[in-house]
Amino acid sequence: MTAEHHHHDAPAEGGAIDPVCGMTVDPHTAKHRADYRGHTYYFCSAGCRTKFVADPQKYLGPRAPEPVVEGATYTCPMHPEIRQVGPGACPICGMALEPEIATADSGSSRRAMALARYTPP
Repeated sequence: MTAEHHHHDAPAEGGAIDPVCGMTVDPHTAKHRADYRGHTYYFCSAGCRTKFVADPQKYLGPRAPEPVVEGATYTCPMHPEIRQVGPGACPICGMALEPEIATADSGSSRRAMALARYTPP
């Protein structure tokens, strides 16, 4: 898999592609699924399903590249122990790393929260 968050590769034989992270999922054993406009989508995790249900068109329509926040820490949604500065792929599962979202409850600094919201001009 590539470091991009979305993949348009053909799934392995009999597999389905998780529209959020691009992982191949076995539709016969997938625990997470959602129906949208008459089609069933399969997900690798509850987190991917939750993101999809909140905004299906974000994951089904054309995608713009996600902005990279300079100095942001990225982590794997499936393996939160994997952390690095900048985007990349998880060395365990190959999923694209996502930027950590700082929250007031997490004890993160105001600067980190500002960086998480920052969109370059």
